[in-house]
Amino acid sequence: MKYKAIFLDMDGTLIDSISLIMKSDKAAINAFGFEVSNQRLRTLSMLHSRDIAYYLMDTNKKNFDLFDFINFRRRVFVGLLKKHLPKNLWFSDSKEFLDKISKKYKVAIITGSRKMFVSEVLTKKELKNINLIVTSDDVEHKKPDIEPVLVALKKLKLKNKEVLFIGDSTQDGLMCQRAGVDFLAKKTGISTEKELKKYDPLFVASSFKEIEKFLGLK
Repeated sequence: MKYKAIFLDMDGTLIDSISLIMKSDKAAINAFGFEVSNQRLRTLSMLHSRDIAYYLMDTNKKNFDLFDFINFRRRVFVGLLKKHLPKNLWFSDSKEFLDKISKKYKVAIITGSRKMFVSEVLTKKELKNINLIVTSDDVEHKKPDIEPVLVALKKLKLKNKEVLFIGDSTQDGLMCQRAGVDFLAKKTGISTEKELKKYDPLFVASSFKEIEKFLGLK
């Protein structure tokens, strides 16, 4: 395999946190007097809180305090996170996969989540298998902008063709497409298989076990 590094998304890829994200988004949307369909909610939940607020403002021609919305959504999410014990959110095969790839590749996590959340999820055991973590606090422009990937490439001294990115969303796919990085989709998160295929993934996996076979890991 030509790759020197594996980059991974976190929410919906390594950990099963999409339901918490959607619940906090829905709570904030409802609290500020809006209603969205379940399908629209799923689409909006791929966005950051600020972008969801902009969508509501633009679509409904209604202004409200942007930072009140962001902080409300954040409080709900943190409450859900504490209730669900974040260290138990991992998909059953995620930690084993991290351990296996760390023996052959450089490993980076590129996530739209904040450092606060990442520190709640990752223990010392997982951190020893990760060379770099790029959160939304580390960049000015988040996914699907290419800045998170460029930061990781620069810090790990890699070229885009030396990296495989594994993610669960169209945001991941679009970022990879723009950055010229190979994309492998995992249909355990926010986007459907049909949506993911629009971004030309190498294939769409149901689990890390399938990805291990693709990479030839034992």
